[in-house]
Amino acid sequence: MALYKGCPGANIFKEVKPEYIECPYCHAEIEIWSDELLARCPSCRRIVARERGASCIDWCKYAEQCIGAQKYQQLVKERPNPAADSTPAKGAA
Repeated sequence: MALYKGCPGANIFKEVKPEYIECPYCHAEIEIWSDELLARCPSCRRIVARERGASCIDWCKYAEQCIGAQKYQQLVKERPNPAADSTPAKGAA
């Protein structure tokens, strides 16, 4: 029997792990952590936004309490601005 570990939607923010995406500008490999939305390419130094579908921070009224106020505010602030020059990276969702 599995023990309840909290909201499964918040695990991506609580149990972070490195992921690797390709820079859309220079095609270098970029390490980005699962709880991050933006990363700087080590090769061309541009900021790259990961593709991210909807998550609990978009719809759950308890998201801020669940993942913590500091992480919640960081994720809300780092959401890519569609009007900005920030091409989404291919790869991790």
